[in-house]
Amino acid sequence: MSSESDQQVIQMIAETPDLMTILQMIEWLHLRQGALAAGSIRNTVWQILNHQPTGLTSDVDVVFFDPRRPKSDDGRLDQQLNHEAPQFQWQVKNEAHMHHYDFTDRPPFTSVRDAIANFVETPTCIGAYLKNNQIQLIAPYGTDDLVNLICRPVPSFRNDNAHLTIYQDRIRRKGWQSEWPALKVMAL
Repeated sequence: MSSESDQQVIQMIAETPDLMTILQMIEWLHLRQGALAAGSIRNTVWQILNHQPTGLTSDVDVVFFDPRRPKSDDGRLDQQLNHEAPQFQWQVKNEAHMHHYDFTDRPPFTSVRDAIANFVETPTCIGAYLKNNQIQLIAPYGTDDLVNLICRPVPSFRNDNAHLTIYQDRIRRKGWQSEWPALKVMAL
């Protein structure tokens, strides 16, 4: 069962030709748990909500989960996608190998959903894929923060100063509040 904000995000994705092209390309790759994730969706939603022209301003994050594939396959998939659609800045990551991205003591992820749940802030914890030609969302914390322009750290990034520092540094580095002045950044 999806919420009203889920339906709003699905509609925004469906009405954005670049995102639909990307979702079709991901489907074509037949990646295990393959999905578009993070900034491409987040930024598009925020652009639409702020009545700005839509355009991909960050990497196109393609995530999948397949422990049987070596990490080196990520680069090969990047190259394949860059060859097929060079207009996008592809970044493919097998989340089976990404659990040490921020911290070396993190246990391995168990799925794409688990990996997305460990992205730094809630509005970035979003993924989408096609199933039977229908857009499906992966939103471990829901989509309310995304559509209400609220940015807060995910629960695992609220635990200690090391995690909070990563969140705070990321917020400063990204400069989202200057691009989207209505964005409410929650500091803990």
